[in-house]
This record gives sequence, structure tokens and C-alpha cells, in this order.
Amino acid sequence: MVGLALLFTATLITACGGQKARMQEVDGVLHVMNPVDPMNPDMVIDIQEEFRIGRDEGEDEYIFPGIAGLTVDDDGRVFVLVAQDDAIRVFNPDGTYSHSIGRKGQGPGELMVAQTINRGPDGNIWVASMGTQRITIFDPEGTYLRDITFPRLPPVFVQTTENGFMGLYITPQPSEDPMVMSISYALRRFTTEGDTLNTLFDNTTQMDLTDLQLGGMQDQIPFYTQDDQGRVWQTRARTDVFEVNVYNPEGSLDRVVEKEHVKIEKSEEEIQEERELVQRAMAAQMGEVPEEMNISYEPERYRVATGFPHFDPRGYVWIQTSRQGTMDTNEFLLFDMRGQYVQKALIPDIMSPLFLTFVGDKLYLIDQNPDVAPQVIVYTVTISD
Repeated sequence: MVGLALLFTATLITACGGQKARMQEVDGVLHVMNPVDPMNPDMVIDIQEEFRIGRDEGEDEYIFPGIAGLTVDDDGRVFVLVAQDDAIRVFNPDGTYSHSIGRKGQGPGELMVAQTINRGPDGNIWVASMGTQRITIFDPEGTYLRDITFPRLPPVFVQTTENGFMGLYITPQPSEDPMVMSISYALRRFTTEGDTLNTLFDNTTQMDLTDLQLGGMQDQIPFYTQDDQGRVWQTRARTDVFEVNVYNPEGSLDRVVEKEHVKIEKSEEEIQEERELVQRAMAAQMGEVPEEMNISYEPERYRVATGFPHFDPRGYVWIQTSRQGTMDTNEFLLFDMRGQYVQKALIPDIMSPLFLTFVGDKLYLIDQNPDVAPQVIVYTVTISD
């Protein structure tokens, strides 16, 4: 009865802070429309750094040429997927090195262009490997268990679920014009054997290879996380609106979470710096571009409103966002399970956090700051009303 009452209530007063969040049903889908300010401004989120794993010099085990992902078990052991090695380094809860898992290659238990690491509900370690076209599964000590093989590339950004996994399928579509490419981005749920259960999001974009503008493609790719009810919270890197789609386990749209958004414009200096940075990266990765292709990158003029979402076992979804006056993306907006904007959190002394992983009161992540060596940073998070 309470749930039905909420569905047909146009406006409600939230329990804390007196802020209003409008809830309205549109075409059978609940829309939660949040104001600019959080409903619980008195909530205190204290984030204290404990230690870091990673160094500029010293023992090889602590030097990361690049981190492709990380996951953490219930005991606090940290599993770091090292991009250049195509292997996993395992660290004890105190940050000391324990052992490595996997190696570069295409044989059983080997990885090639490893892209995603995740921990399954049974404690096993799942790694999506683009070069081998499979997901390889190890036990926590490093014993190879099995593979899930795909006819072409495996899905990326794999996240395990209670009955399988979900991931993003990026698939080129056929075209009569060789200089026109269509790419499908489909977020799907899979069984433990790799069979598709349902599709949550499917978007196709068309690219003209004679005049390819990469700057306008960032909002095509969905970001997502799963909460403890099995629902998927999905965002995209949009600059115009703050919008989150929440899907039920069976794949239907449960609700749309919105928040009043004021667009944040980048300075001309920031745009030029971003343009030069991406152009250097493109030149390093792509080499010489064929004469018939014109590939360029023009940055968005506004900062991203919604970035990666992350689920906190306390029952909050942390959604990454941009801040006024800085290119840093270390601010997060916290939403409760109903989609109400509760409070904001700032992770201190960090530029651009990635791969946030919550275990108990601990938060694990890496910083994308190009001026420092890759490190895993461990925090203790305390939340009090």
C-alpha cells in the first residue's frame, strides 16, 4: 500500500532537511525529480585515507605500468589487473604483495588485452580478455577454473551478478558504404554460461569515417552498477541533463531519477588542454591515419553531469559528477534506493577517481591523475546523520 501511495503522489516532503523530491508516474514509469540541494544537508560523510599501494620506484610488484581494473574480497585482499602485464597482482589487506594470477598469452588461464576484473558471488575472480575473446575465471589463489568463450569480442565492463553477469556489447554493424560505420552499444545480462538473458539498453550510432568527430560520442556509452536488490542503475556521460535509468532484474525500466542541473561551461584554456591531450593519445594509439579518413576530436564545451555510478553496501548509489571551477571529478552525489538525492561527498586529495569498490566501511579506487604513478588508494568512510 505504501508503494502504491508513492506512485500516485505528485509531491512528497522527504524525511530529513525539508527538501522536496517530486515523484510522478509517466507512462507507467516512476520519475523521481530531485531539486538542486540534497535532502539531508546535515549528513556528514567523512573519508579518510588509510594507505596506498603503488610506487614510482622500488620493488617491481609495487610498480604499475597501468591499471585496467581492481576488485576486493570480503577479507580486504586487493586484486589489481595490470594492463601491460595481462596479469593480476594480489595484495594482502595491509597492502603488502601476496602473489600473481595469470599471464600474457592465449592458452588456458592466460590473458591478452585484459580489460575488466570482477569478483563473483562465489568469490572467484572473473577477467574479460579481448585478445582471447573470452572471460577467464580463477579462484582467489590463482587456480584457473574455466572460460566463457564468445564468437567475437566478449562484452566489456563486465560485472558479475547473483545468476551470471552483465556487460556492454560493442558491435560494428554492416554498411554498404565502407566509409560509414554503425556501432551498437548494448547493455545485456548473461547467464553463467554466456547466454543472453535480457537487454537493458541498446543504442546505435553512425560514424562517417571521412569526417569522424570523436568529441560528440561520449554520451553514447552507458555506465552502470547493480544494487543489492538486483536493479541496474545506468547513466551516460551527458552534459545537458542529470538522468539515471533504474532497471528491474527482469530488464524493465523501474524508474528514472532526475535532478535539477545547471550546466558547467569549461574555460577556453581547459578546452585547449583537453584537445591537445586527446590528440596526443590518438596519435600514440592509432599511428598514421589513412588519407581518406579525417579523424578529429573537439571537446564538449560543458562538463559531464553524470559519470560512473557505484553502489555502497550501506544502501547508497554514488554518482560521479563535475565541479564548478575545476576539471577534477572527485565529487559524488549520493542517492538512496528510492532515487532521492541525499547528500554530496568529496574524496580529498585526488583528481579523477576510477574503479570505486566498497567493502564494509572501506573504499578502494585508483586516481587517473597523469602526473603521478598509478596507485590503489584505500580509505575508511564514515557516514553519520
